[in-house]
Amino acid sequence: MSSNLYNANTNTPAPGHTWRQLSDNERLVLVNNTVTARMAALNKTLVAVEAKLDGQVIIRLLEPVPADKRGTLLLDLEAFLKESIDPGLVVWLEPFGDRSSLRNLRGIEVKS
Repeated sequence: MSSNLYNANTNTPAPGHTWRQLSDNERLVLVNNTVTARMAALNKTLVAVEAKLDGQVIIRLLEPVPADKRGTLLLDLEAFLKESIDPGLVVWLEPFGDRSSLRNLRGIEVKS
């Protein structure tokens, strides 16, 4: 790795022409097929639900992943997608809803 990758002033890579030419659905299928083909163990754990033009890939967890393993899992997935598809991709975890059973019982709704 280049030492520039550790410099805060380094420009973030943008997705390439090939990525930008794909439709939303084609990008999503590409990401999911790439993960399925090369990281089959993750098929039951996560799925890409959105692949945006700007390189953001939104991931939904299909089963609970402990907090101490979740960060590493997502960073490894991001590195894999950068190598396999495009260096401008960034992985984000889909936001969770409010899981507080006490608030749900009282009828309190949290709007985000």
